[in-house]
Amino acid sequence: MKRLYNLLGTASSVIVLSAVMLVVSVAAQPAQAEQQPDTLLRETIEQLLDELRSNRPDYEADKCQLYSLVNDLVLPQFAVDKTVRLILGKHFKAASPEMRSRFTDAFMKMMIRTYATAMFDYTEQGLVPPPPEILELNESAVTVLLRQRVPVSGQAPVLVDYVMWSSKDGHWRILDIRIDHVSLVMAYRLQYDPMIKAKGLEALIHRLETQIEDCQENAERFTVLWNDGDKAVG
Repeated sequence: MKRLYNLLGTASSVIVLSAVMLVVSVAAQPAQAEQQPDTLLRETIEQLLDELRSNRPDYEADKCQLYSLVNDLVLPQFAVDKTVRLILGKHFKAASPEMRSRFTDAFMKMMIRTYATAMFDYTEQGLVPPPPEILELNESAVTVLLRQRVPVSGQAPVLVDYVMWSSKDGHWRILDIRIDHVSLVMAYRLQYDPMIKAKGLEALIHRLETQIEDCQENAERFTVLWNDGDKAVG
């Protein structure tokens, strides 16, 4: 498990940058029945990088603006309900609608705010990830697997896979992201399950909500709280 956490921490900036690239490309293009996610990404990577670099001083000065940017781009493009069901597993059925809603809201905000600064750290390196390529298209399940080798300064490239799902309206949404074959959904599920068993879902939700109380807080504080919480659980 320690190796898994180290992997997630090392690749966090890569994950978010890649995910934002992907969802922005999907959101920025007009709906077309035959348009593929990899094509959408290729057409908008340069536009996104220019946007991040051009507005960097504004986002550094105002974390709320940074969080809002990432929230507006990322949240609508995730298959949030499906992802939350997978993360909570059997605990989802036992949770009330109100608790499901609170967990979903707190979890997504935590993800966005924790990794927003890491995204800027990556773009500052001046590296340009190649667009992902479609590895597998399952038409019956309406899912697609895309793979991308993301360069990291001073390290070997990180292998990032995107599992995307097409809703009935034909909109592609991210269901899971795998880093070097490690599923983020499964990683969070393995992390949260013992906490919920030991202290209950309410305790986990409270912890997440505490982390997102002030949108002006530096993203590093969220990382510290997260690591301290893991030590307490362990």
